[in-house]
Amino acid sequence: MRSTPIPTHRPAWLLRLIAVALIATLTSPAPVLAERLGSDTVGGKVLSSGEITTSVAPDLQMRAGLLLATDGRELWTRAEDTGRPMASITKVMTGLLVLEQDDLAGVVTISKAAASVGDSTGLLPGETFTVRELLELALVASSNDAAYALAEHTGPGVPAFVAKMNTKAEELDLAHTRYANPHGLDAPGHYSSPTDIASLARVAMQSAEFRRIVARRSVTLPAFGTRKAKTAQATDELLGVYQGMQGVKTGFTNDAKHCFVASAERDGVTLTAVVLGASTNAARFAQCARLLDWGFAHYAPQRVTSATETVGAVPLAVNPAKSVPVRYVETTSVPVFDLDGAVTATSTLVAEVALPVFEGQRLGEAVISQGKRELARVALVAATSTASAEETVGAVPVSDYLDRTVTARASGAPLAVAEFDPEAPVERRVDLDAKVKAPVATGQQIGEIVYSQAGKEIVRVPVIAASAVRAPNLVASAGIWFARGWRKLTGQPTIAPRVVLG
Repeated sequence: MRSTPIPTHRPAWLLRLIAVALIATLTSPAPVLAERLGSDTVGGKVLSSGEITTSVAPDLQMRAGLLLATDGRELWTRAEDTGRPMASITKVMTGLLVLEQDDLAGVVTISKAAASVGDSTGLLPGETFTVRELLELALVASSNDAAYALAEHTGPGVPAFVAKMNTKAEELDLAHTRYANPHGLDAPGHYSSPTDIASLARVAMQSAEFRRIVARRSVTLPAFGTRKAKTAQATDELLGVYQGMQGVKTGFTNDAKHCFVASAERDGVTLTAVVLGASTNAARFAQCARLLDWGFAHYAPQRVTSATETVGAVPLAVNPAKSVPVRYVETTSVPVFDLDGAVTATSTLVAEVALPVFEGQRLGEAVISQGKRELARVALVAATSTASAEETVGAVPVSDYLDRTVTARASGAPLAVAEFDPEAPVERRVDLDAKVKAPVATGQQIGEIVYSQAGKEIVRVPVIAASAVRAPNLVASAGIWFARGWRKLTGQPTIAPRVVLG
């Protein structure tokens, strides 16, 4: 058996491949190390305070950042009120002002000044765009020249436009924000904070046109002069990659480093994340995704009330021994931050309620809370219609007897009650039979109660015999006949009067 010697030399292509791999390893950026800082906050609690376990906080590598909940609450922060260069995130304010003050169909001619702005997409002097097209270039491709041209057109003039940017910042209470230009290139006195950036992004995302633009994955720059037509991809690399990503804006300068403000929505929950000062382009997206993942894991919709759940009862005024059950008016789900602790419900009900009661009639309110934070207020309503407290309403004479009556009681049978205005007076009329002939059965109808409001009938409640009455036998009948005759001769009443209560 002959062995084959192993060659001691390697092919040139393999050596080149190894060299390329080695160079790539040596020149690639160091891996991003996540971290938690004692000054970070979770749900408003500083990690260094010990009020919250440090390990539940997200571990993130960035100079400053923030995660904002649907209701504007800060779920996580780092240096949230520190003003820092924010690079092209500036264009969020530029876009918002243009959308508020300019005609999107208006035509803009690119000036030499706009075309000469650095780090741009190559707009050329003399070419024309609509305002909408320039907005798309500025917000999708982060075109500095497009932002400058918009400022010239809308200002009118860049200085006037920048003044409007700062005025708008004051109107929105962006206390840690100042603008020096419309594009975001580094400049003295040009800065913003994570809190301000998140607030501004939320305002801008209220505009349907703004949302449409920042959700685009690319924008086309048409051919002009010596420039060929080209497609610029969105600088937001999480669009179409991260579940629920809606946009908003990236930024990079030497001073700001890699920045990103993002909006994402899942199951009706919208989170706004701000990443400032990430080390690389890839790092800002990785850190943003990590922050959003943490947010969606801890802040999610939770059912806090159910329309089928009975939560108490209210006594009926005419008979406090009887009551009407109470339920939540609706099934309610609200976003809940699980790190805030248990969700509780505090109910307040009316002391008593008059008859009749219709199903769905408001009888109180529940406050849903987590600690001192109120999550929702939900009405408490009657779970069923109630027209009777089985109250005694009078007595009806039994014609076969001399002084015998049968107690009249409201029937407890369930009845539908028409909806009415509980704040307006309700009329109650009791109609009992003039007399009833024995035998009388328990539950036999001997009258009715009629409830009405402003002449409109609400419900009729049967009035029934509370007990049975047998027919008198022959001896008793003879005695009753004789007693009646005697009373008639002496002028006394021959039958007991009917009694009506209420």
